[in-house]
Amino acid sequence: MEKEKLIQVLLEQNRFIQKVGIFREEYLSVIQKRMKMQETLALVGVRRCGKSTLAQQFLVRSGVSKEEYLYINLEDPFFSGNLTLNLLDELYNAYSEFTGVKLKYLVLDEIQNISHWEKWVRLKQEGGLKIIVTGSSSKLLASEFSTVLSGRSTSLRIYPLSFKELLLFECLNFQDKRELLLQKNKIKSLLRRYLESGGFPRVVLETSENKKVLLREYYESIVLRDVATRYAIREINLLQSLGVLLLTNISSLVSIGKLASVLQESFKYRMSLDTVSRFLSYFESAYLFFLVPIFSYKIKEQMQYPRKLYSIDLGLRNVVSFRFLEDLGKLAENLVFLELMRREKEIYYWKSPHDKEVDFVLKEGLKVKQLINVSWNVDDVKTKERERTSLLEAMGEFKLKEGLVITEDYEAIEEQNQTKIKYIPLWKWLLE
Repeated sequence: MEKEKLIQVLLEQNRFIQKVGIFREEYLSVIQKRMKMQETLALVGVRRCGKSTLAQQFLVRSGVSKEEYLYINLEDPFFSGNLTLNLLDELYNAYSEFTGVKLKYLVLDEIQNISHWEKWVRLKQEGGLKIIVTGSSSKLLASEFSTVLSGRSTSLRIYPLSFKELLLFECLNFQDKRELLLQKNKIKSLLRRYLESGGFPRVVLETSENKKVLLREYYESIVLRDVATRYAIREINLLQSLGVLLLTNISSLVSIGKLASVLQESFKYRMSLDTVSRFLSYFESAYLFFLVPIFSYKIKEQMQYPRKLYSIDLGLRNVVSFRFLEDLGKLAENLVFLELMRREKEIYYWKSPHDKEVDFVLKEGLKVKQLINVSWNVDDVKTKERERTSLLEAMGEFKLKEGLVITEDYEAIEEQNQTKIKYIPLWKWLLE
Protein backbone atom coordinates (compact mmCIF):
# COMPACT_ATOMS: atom_id res chain seq x y z
CA MET A 1 0.00 0.00 0.00
CA GLU A 2 1.05 3.58 -0.61
CA LYS A 3 2.97 4.75 2.47
CA GLU A 4 1.61 8.30 2.39
CA LYS A 5 -1.98 7.03 2.36
CA LEU A 6 -1.30 4.64 5.26
CA ILE A 7 0.08 7.48 7.36
CA GLN A 8 -2.93 9.63 6.51
CA VAL A 9 -5.32 6.88 7.65
CA LEU A 10 -3.39 6.34 10.90
CA LEU A 11 -3.25 10.06 11.68
CA GLU A 12 -7.00 10.27 11.12
CA GLN A 13 -7.64 7.31 13.45
CA ASN A 14 -5.41 8.78 16.18
CA ARG A 15 -6.74 12.29 15.80
CA PHE A 16 -9.74 11.82 18.12
CA ILE A 17 -8.00 9.93 20.93
CA GLN A 18 -8.01 13.03 23.15
CA LYS A 19 -11.84 13.08 22.94
CA VAL A 20 -12.54 9.74 24.55
CA GLY A 21 -15.68 10.35 26.60
CA ILE A 22 -16.38 9.52 30.23
CA PHE A 23 -13.59 7.58 31.95
CA ARG A 24 -14.48 4.14 33.38
CA GLU A 25 -12.13 4.18 36.35
CA GLU A 26 -12.59 0.60 37.60
CA TYR A 27 -11.44 -0.86 34.29
CA LEU A 28 -8.75 1.77 33.77
CA SER A 29 -7.10 1.04 37.11
CA VAL A 30 -6.83 -2.65 36.14
CA ILE A 31 -5.49 -1.81 32.66
CA GLN A 32 -2.88 0.54 34.11
CA LYS A 33 -1.65 -2.16 36.51
CA ARG A 34 -1.56 -4.82 33.80
CA MET A 35 0.38 -2.59 31.40
CA LYS A 36 3.21 -2.34 33.92
CA MET A 37 3.79 -6.03 33.20
CA GLN A 38 5.53 -7.37 30.09
CA GLU A 39 2.50 -9.33 28.88
CA THR A 40 0.21 -8.35 26.01
CA LEU A 41 -3.22 -7.35 27.32
CA ALA A 42 -6.35 -8.56 25.52
CA LEU A 43 -9.56 -6.57 26.10
CA VAL A 44 -12.45 -8.82 25.12
CA GLY A 45 -16.20 -8.38 25.09
CA VAL A 46 -19.30 -7.83 22.97
CA ARG A 47 -19.10 -5.30 20.15
CA ARG A 48 -19.75 -1.68 21.24
CA CYS A 49 -19.27 -2.34 24.96
CA GLY A 50 -16.43 0.20 25.18
CA LYS A 51 -13.20 -1.79 24.60
CA SER A 52 -11.77 0.66 22.05
CA THR A 53 -12.61 3.68 24.19
CA LEU A 54 -10.95 2.13 27.25
CA ALA A 55 -7.80 1.40 25.24
CA GLN A 56 -7.77 5.00 24.03
CA GLN A 57 -8.40 6.29 27.56
CA PHE A 58 -5.36 4.32 28.71
CA LEU A 59 -3.24 5.94 26.00
CA VAL A 60 -4.37 9.39 27.17
CA ARG A 61 -3.50 8.47 30.76
CA SER A 62 -0.17 6.82 29.86
CA GLY A 63 1.81 10.06 30.16
CA VAL A 64 3.70 9.54 26.89
CA SER A 65 3.61 11.87 23.90
CA LYS A 66 1.24 11.30 20.99
CA GLU A 67 4.16 10.19 18.83
CA GLU A 68 5.02 7.39 21.27
CA TYR A 69 1.76 5.48 20.89
CA LEU A 70 -0.22 4.16 17.95
CA TYR A 71 -3.87 3.09 17.76
CA ILE A 72 -4.93 0.99 14.75
CA ASN A 73 -8.60 0.25 14.04
CA LEU A 74 -8.50 -2.90 11.89
CA GLU A 75 -12.15 -2.52 10.93
CA ASP A 76 -11.44 0.67 9.02
CA PRO A 77 -12.98 0.20 5.52
CA PHE A 78 -9.68 1.35 4.01
CA PHE A 79 -8.05 -1.93 5.12
CA SER A 80 -10.84 -4.11 3.70
CA GLY A 81 -9.50 -6.98 1.61
CA ASN A 82 -5.94 -6.45 2.81
CA LEU A 83 -6.05 -7.73 6.39
CA THR A 84 -2.74 -9.60 6.52
CA LEU A 85 0.40 -9.69 8.62
CA ASN A 86 2.10 -7.67 5.89
CA LEU A 87 -0.42 -4.89 6.55
CA LEU A 88 0.62 -4.79 10.21
CA ASP A 89 4.26 -4.50 9.18
CA GLU A 90 3.48 -1.73 6.69
CA LEU A 91 1.43 0.25 9.22
CA TYR A 92 3.96 -0.11 12.03
CA ASN A 93 6.97 0.75 9.85
CA ALA A 94 5.27 3.67 8.07
CA TYR A 95 4.22 5.32 11.34
CA SER A 96 7.58 4.77 13.05
CA GLU A 97 9.40 6.26 10.07
CA PHE A 98 6.97 9.21 9.93
CA THR A 99 7.35 10.15 13.63
CA GLY A 100 11.01 9.21 13.97
CA VAL A 101 10.24 8.21 17.57
CA LYS A 102 10.35 4.71 19.06
CA LEU A 103 6.84 3.50 19.86
CA LYS A 104 6.10 2.59 23.49
CA TYR A 105 2.44 1.54 23.20
CA LEU A 106 0.47 -0.10 20.40
CA VAL A 107 -3.28 -0.79 20.34
CA LEU A 108 -4.61 -3.23 17.72
CA ASP A 109 -8.40 -2.85 17.69
CA GLU A 110 -10.52 -5.87 16.61
CA ILE A 111 -7.39 -7.93 16.04
CA GLN A 112 -9.29 -11.16 15.24
CA ASN A 113 -9.77 -9.81 11.71
CA ILE A 114 -6.14 -10.78 10.93
CA SER A 115 -5.15 -14.45 10.88
CA HIS A 116 -2.05 -15.54 12.82
CA TRP A 117 -1.66 -12.11 14.42
CA GLU A 118 -0.31 -13.78 17.58
CA LYS A 119 3.13 -14.47 16.09
CA TRP A 120 3.50 -10.87 14.90
CA VAL A 121 2.52 -9.56 18.35
CA ARG A 122 4.98 -11.88 20.06
CA LEU A 123 7.87 -10.60 17.93
CA LYS A 124 7.02 -6.96 18.70
CA GLN A 125 6.54 -7.80 22.37
CA GLU A 126 10.03 -9.28 22.54
CA GLY A 127 11.33 -5.94 21.26
CA GLY A 128 9.93 -4.19 24.33
CA LEU A 129 6.73 -2.78 22.80
CA LYS A 130 3.70 -2.68 25.17
CA ILE A 131 0.65 -3.98 23.32
CA ILE A 132 -3.12 -3.97 23.85
CA VAL A 133 -5.33 -6.02 21.55
CA THR A 134 -9.13 -5.86 21.55
CA GLY A 135 -11.63 -8.31 20.15
CA SER A 136 -15.34 -9.10 20.10
CA SER A 137 -14.86 -12.86 19.93
CA SER A 138 -13.91 -15.38 22.58
CA LYS A 139 -11.77 -16.96 19.85
CA LEU A 140 -9.30 -14.21 20.78
CA LEU A 141 -8.54 -16.36 23.82
CA ALA A 142 -8.50 -19.63 21.89
CA SER A 143 -5.78 -22.24 22.13
CA GLU A 144 -3.55 -20.73 19.42
CA PHE A 145 -3.46 -17.40 21.22
CA SER A 146 -2.66 -19.13 24.51
CA THR A 147 0.00 -21.31 22.91
CA VAL A 148 1.86 -18.67 20.88
CA LEU A 149 1.75 -16.12 23.69
CA SER A 150 2.04 -18.67 26.49
CA GLY A 151 2.88 -16.87 29.72
CA ARG A 152 3.08 -13.57 27.83
CA SER A 153 -0.54 -12.46 27.79
CA THR A 154 -3.37 -11.53 30.13
CA SER A 155 -7.01 -10.82 29.37
CA LEU A 156 -9.69 -8.56 30.76
CA ARG A 157 -13.37 -9.02 29.94
CA ILE A 158 -15.23 -5.77 29.33
CA TYR A 159 -19.00 -5.43 29.81
CA PRO A 160 -21.49 -2.70 28.97
CA LEU A 161 -21.93 -0.17 31.78
CA SER A 162 -22.75 -1.45 35.25
CA PHE A 163 -25.47 0.35 37.21
CA LYS A 164 -22.76 2.09 39.25
CA GLU A 165 -21.16 3.34 36.05
CA LEU A 166 -24.51 4.47 34.69
CA LEU A 167 -25.05 6.61 37.80
CA LEU A 168 -21.59 8.13 37.34
CA PHE A 169 -22.50 8.90 33.72
CA GLU A 170 -25.52 10.70 35.21
CA CYS A 171 -23.22 12.55 37.67
CA LEU A 172 -24.78 10.88 40.73
CA ASN A 173 -22.43 10.18 43.63
CA PHE A 174 -23.77 6.86 44.96
CA GLN A 175 -20.87 6.61 47.46
CA ASP A 176 -22.27 9.53 49.48
CA LYS A 177 -24.92 7.99 51.79
CA ARG A 178 -26.70 11.31 52.27
CA GLU A 179 -26.84 11.89 48.52
CA LEU A 180 -28.05 8.33 48.07
CA LEU A 181 -31.07 8.93 50.30
CA LEU A 182 -31.87 12.30 48.75
CA GLN A 183 -31.69 10.87 45.22
CA LYS A 184 -33.45 7.56 45.96
CA ASN A 185 -36.42 8.22 43.64
CA LYS A 186 -34.14 9.33 40.80
CA ILE A 187 -31.97 6.24 41.28
CA LYS A 188 -35.03 3.98 41.10
CA SER A 189 -36.17 5.78 37.97
CA LEU A 190 -32.75 5.27 36.38
CA LEU A 191 -32.90 1.59 37.30
CA ARG A 192 -36.17 1.22 35.36
CA ARG A 193 -34.53 2.93 32.39
CA TYR A 194 -31.51 0.63 32.77
CA LEU A 195 -33.82 -2.41 32.73
CA GLU A 196 -35.35 -1.10 29.51
CA SER A 197 -32.41 0.36 27.56
CA GLY A 198 -29.40 -1.52 28.93
CA GLY A 199 -25.87 -0.27 29.39
CA PHE A 200 -24.11 0.21 26.06
CA PRO A 201 -22.19 3.47 26.65
CA ARG A 202 -23.32 5.33 23.55
CA VAL A 203 -26.93 4.18 24.01
CA VAL A 204 -26.92 5.50 27.58
CA LEU A 205 -25.76 8.90 26.37
CA GLU A 206 -28.22 9.08 23.45
CA THR A 207 -31.64 10.73 23.46
CA SER A 208 -34.54 8.33 24.00
CA GLU A 209 -35.74 8.38 20.39
CA ASN A 210 -32.32 7.25 19.13
CA LYS A 211 -31.71 4.46 21.65
CA LYS A 212 -33.78 1.86 19.79
CA VAL A 213 -32.22 2.77 16.45
CA LEU A 214 -28.72 2.25 17.87
CA LEU A 215 -29.63 -1.00 19.63
CA ARG A 216 -31.09 -2.51 16.44
CA GLU A 217 -27.94 -1.48 14.60
CA TYR A 218 -25.79 -3.10 17.28
CA TYR A 219 -27.74 -6.35 17.13
CA GLU A 220 -27.52 -6.54 13.33
CA SER A 221 -23.80 -5.83 13.47
CA ILE A 222 -23.16 -8.57 16.07
CA VAL A 223 -25.21 -11.16 14.15
CA LEU A 224 -23.87 -10.31 10.70
CA ARG A 225 -20.23 -9.39 11.39
CA ASP A 226 -19.34 -11.32 14.54
CA VAL A 227 -21.33 -14.48 13.75
CA ALA A 228 -22.50 -14.86 10.13
CA THR A 229 -19.40 -13.45 8.41
CA ARG A 230 -16.89 -14.90 10.85
CA TYR A 231 -18.32 -18.42 10.58
CA ALA A 232 -19.38 -18.22 6.91
CA ILE A 233 -23.07 -18.86 7.67
CA ARG A 234 -25.41 -18.69 4.70
CA GLU A 235 -28.72 -19.27 6.51
CA ILE A 236 -28.95 -15.68 7.78
CA ASN A 237 -32.73 -15.76 8.33
CA LEU A 238 -32.43 -18.92 10.38
CA LEU A 239 -29.60 -17.44 12.44
CA GLN A 240 -31.57 -14.24 13.10
CA SER A 241 -34.68 -16.20 14.07
CA LEU A 242 -32.69 -18.21 16.59
CA GLY A 243 -31.30 -14.96 18.01
CA VAL A 244 -34.82 -13.54 18.43
CA LEU A 245 -35.99 -16.77 20.09
CA LEU A 246 -33.08 -16.73 22.52
CA LEU A 247 -33.56 -13.06 23.43
CA THR A 248 -37.25 -13.72 24.05
CA ASN A 249 -36.36 -16.50 26.52
CA ILE A 250 -33.76 -14.86 28.78
CA SER A 251 -33.65 -16.03 32.41
CA SER A 252 -35.20 -19.33 31.30
CA LEU A 253 -34.04 -22.92 30.95
CA VAL A 254 -33.23 -23.85 27.36
CA SER A 255 -32.27 -27.08 25.65
CA ILE A 256 -31.09 -27.72 22.11
CA GLY A 257 -34.05 -30.01 21.39
CA LYS A 258 -36.62 -27.50 22.62
CA LEU A 259 -35.04 -24.66 20.61
CA ALA A 260 -35.10 -26.76 17.43
CA SER A 261 -38.73 -27.69 18.05
CA VAL A 262 -39.85 -24.07 18.63
CA LEU A 263 -37.98 -22.89 15.52
CA GLN A 264 -39.90 -25.41 13.45
CA GLU A 265 -43.28 -24.68 15.03
CA SER A 266 -43.07 -20.87 15.20
CA PHE A 267 -40.71 -19.91 12.36
CA LYS A 268 -41.24 -22.93 10.06
CA TYR A 269 -37.49 -23.63 9.99
CA ARG A 270 -36.34 -27.24 10.05
CA MET A 271 -33.06 -27.16 11.93
CA SER A 272 -30.93 -30.09 13.06
CA LEU A 273 -29.85 -30.34 16.68
CA ASP A 274 -26.23 -30.06 15.58
CA THR A 275 -26.93 -26.80 13.72
CA VAL A 276 -28.79 -25.30 16.68
CA SER A 277 -25.89 -26.27 18.96
CA ARG A 278 -23.31 -24.75 16.59
CA PHE A 279 -25.23 -21.51 16.12
CA LEU A 280 -25.70 -21.17 19.87
CA SER A 281 -21.97 -21.62 20.43
CA TYR A 282 -21.30 -18.90 17.83
CA PHE A 283 -23.58 -16.50 19.70
CA GLU A 284 -21.72 -17.34 22.91
CA SER A 285 -18.35 -16.70 21.26
CA ALA A 286 -19.59 -13.22 20.25
CA TYR A 287 -20.49 -12.60 23.93
CA LEU A 288 -24.16 -12.12 23.05
CA PHE A 289 -25.41 -14.88 25.35
CA PHE A 290 -24.28 -16.82 28.41
CA LEU A 291 -25.42 -20.30 29.46
CA VAL A 292 -25.39 -21.28 33.14
CA PRO A 293 -25.28 -24.98 34.13
CA ILE A 294 -27.15 -26.69 36.94
CA PHE A 295 -25.16 -27.20 40.12
CA SER A 296 -24.02 -30.79 40.45
CA TYR A 297 -20.89 -32.51 41.68
CA LYS A 298 -21.22 -34.79 38.63
CA ILE A 299 -20.06 -33.36 35.30
CA LYS A 300 -22.38 -35.75 33.43
CA GLU A 301 -25.43 -34.28 35.18
CA GLN A 302 -24.30 -30.73 34.40
CA MET A 303 -24.14 -31.65 30.72
CA GLN A 304 -27.47 -33.49 30.64
CA TYR A 305 -29.67 -30.84 32.26
CA PRO A 306 -30.93 -27.75 30.40
CA ARG A 307 -28.93 -24.57 30.93
CA LYS A 308 -30.19 -21.17 31.95
CA LEU A 309 -29.89 -18.44 29.33
CA TYR A 310 -28.89 -14.80 29.87
CA SER A 311 -28.26 -11.90 27.48
CA ILE A 312 -25.30 -9.49 27.51
CA ASP A 313 -27.59 -6.45 27.47
CA LEU A 314 -31.25 -5.84 28.29
CA GLY A 315 -31.58 -3.03 25.75
CA LEU A 316 -30.70 -5.45 22.94
CA ARG A 317 -33.10 -7.98 24.36
CA ASN A 318 -36.02 -5.57 24.64
CA VAL A 319 -35.61 -4.12 21.15
CA VAL A 320 -35.26 -7.44 19.31
CA SER A 321 -37.39 -9.98 21.22
CA PHE A 322 -41.11 -10.70 21.11
CA ARG A 323 -42.55 -8.97 24.17
CA PHE A 324 -46.13 -9.41 25.33
CA LEU A 325 -45.70 -8.52 29.00
CA GLU A 326 -43.31 -6.23 30.87
CA ASP A 327 -41.64 -9.31 32.51
CA LEU A 328 -39.63 -7.22 34.97
CA GLY A 329 -38.78 -10.33 36.98
CA LYS A 330 -36.86 -11.88 34.08
CA LEU A 331 -35.13 -8.57 33.32
CA ALA A 332 -34.10 -8.16 36.95
CA GLU A 333 -32.73 -11.72 37.10
CA ASN A 334 -30.68 -11.13 33.93
CA LEU A 335 -29.35 -7.91 35.44
CA VAL A 336 -28.29 -9.73 38.62
CA PHE A 337 -26.52 -12.35 36.50
CA LEU A 338 -24.53 -9.68 34.62
CA GLU A 339 -23.51 -8.02 37.89
CA LEU A 340 -22.36 -11.38 39.30
CA MET A 341 -20.28 -11.89 36.15
CA ARG A 342 -18.70 -8.45 36.64
CA ARG A 343 -17.87 -9.52 40.20
CA GLU A 344 -16.19 -12.61 38.70
CA LYS A 345 -18.37 -15.17 40.48
CA GLU A 346 -18.60 -18.85 39.56
CA ILE A 347 -22.32 -19.22 38.83
CA TYR A 348 -24.78 -22.16 38.73
CA TYR A 349 -28.50 -22.62 39.24
CA TRP A 350 -30.00 -25.25 41.55
CA LYS A 351 -33.03 -27.49 41.26
CA SER A 352 -34.32 -30.04 43.75
CA PRO A 353 -35.96 -33.39 42.89
CA HIS A 354 -39.25 -31.67 43.86
CA ASP A 355 -38.72 -28.81 41.38
CA LYS A 356 -37.71 -26.24 43.97
CA GLU A 357 -35.33 -23.80 42.26
CA VAL A 358 -32.67 -21.27 43.25
CA ASP A 359 -31.63 -18.78 40.57
CA PHE A 360 -27.97 -18.40 41.52
CA VAL A 361 -25.61 -20.72 43.36
CA LEU A 362 -22.22 -19.06 43.88
CA LYS A 363 -19.28 -21.38 44.35
CA GLU A 364 -15.78 -20.53 45.55
CA GLY A 365 -13.20 -23.27 45.34
CA LEU A 366 -14.89 -26.49 46.42
CA LYS A 367 -17.67 -24.87 48.46
CA VAL A 368 -20.98 -23.15 47.77
CA LYS A 369 -20.78 -19.73 49.43
CA GLN A 370 -24.06 -17.98 48.58
CA LEU A 371 -27.60 -18.63 47.34
CA ILE A 372 -29.61 -15.91 45.60
CA ASN A 373 -33.17 -15.77 44.32
CA VAL A 374 -34.58 -12.84 42.34
CA SER A 375 -38.24 -12.01 42.89
CA TRP A 376 -39.43 -8.64 41.64
CA ASN A 377 -42.64 -8.60 43.65
CA VAL A 378 -42.93 -10.50 46.94
CA ASP A 379 -46.23 -8.85 47.95
CA ASP A 380 -47.99 -12.01 46.81
CA VAL A 381 -47.92 -14.48 49.72
CA LYS A 382 -47.54 -17.54 47.47
CA THR A 383 -44.60 -15.99 45.59
CA LYS A 384 -42.80 -15.07 48.78
CA GLU A 385 -43.36 -18.52 50.27
CA ARG A 386 -42.06 -20.19 47.09
CA GLU A 387 -38.83 -18.17 47.21
CA ARG A 388 -38.41 -18.80 50.93
CA THR A 389 -38.96 -22.57 50.84
CA SER A 390 -36.67 -23.00 47.81
CA LEU A 391 -33.86 -21.14 49.56
CA LEU A 392 -34.36 -23.04 52.82
CA GLU A 393 -34.17 -26.42 51.08
CA ALA A 394 -31.00 -25.40 49.21
CA MET A 395 -29.52 -23.92 52.39
CA GLY A 396 -30.07 -27.27 54.09
CA GLU A 397 -28.34 -29.14 51.27
CA PHE A 398 -25.33 -26.82 51.21
CA LYS A 399 -25.20 -26.30 55.00
CA LEU A 400 -25.62 -22.52 54.78
CA LYS A 401 -27.27 -20.34 57.42
CA GLU A 402 -28.26 -17.46 55.15
CA GLY A 403 -29.99 -16.90 51.80
CA LEU A 404 -30.68 -13.74 49.77
CA VAL A 405 -33.75 -12.58 47.86
CA ILE A 406 -33.36 -9.56 45.55
CA THR A 407 -36.62 -7.63 45.12
CA GLU A 408 -38.03 -4.45 43.64
CA ASP A 409 -38.62 -2.61 46.93
CA TYR A 410 -39.08 -5.02 49.82
CA GLU A 411 -36.32 -4.96 52.43
CA ALA A 412 -36.21 -7.13 55.55
CA ILE A 413 -34.33 -9.82 57.44
CA GLU A 414 -36.38 -12.84 58.47
CA GLU A 415 -34.91 -15.33 60.94
CA GLN A 416 -36.17 -18.79 61.80
CA ASN A 417 -34.53 -21.79 63.47
CA GLN A 418 -31.02 -20.34 63.24
CA THR A 419 -31.46 -19.52 59.56
CA LYS A 420 -31.70 -16.08 58.02
CA ILE A 421 -33.24 -14.86 54.76
CA LYS A 422 -32.32 -11.34 53.73
CA TYR A 423 -34.48 -9.32 51.32
CA ILE A 424 -32.86 -6.37 49.54
CA PRO A 425 -34.04 -4.02 46.75
CA LEU A 426 -32.22 -4.51 43.45
CA TRP A 427 -30.89 -0.94 43.30
CA LYS A 428 -29.30 -1.26 46.74
CA TRP A 429 -27.71 -4.60 45.91
CA LEU A 430 -26.27 -3.24 42.66
CA LEU A 431 -24.62 -0.41 44.56
CA GLU A 432 -23.02 -2.58 47.24
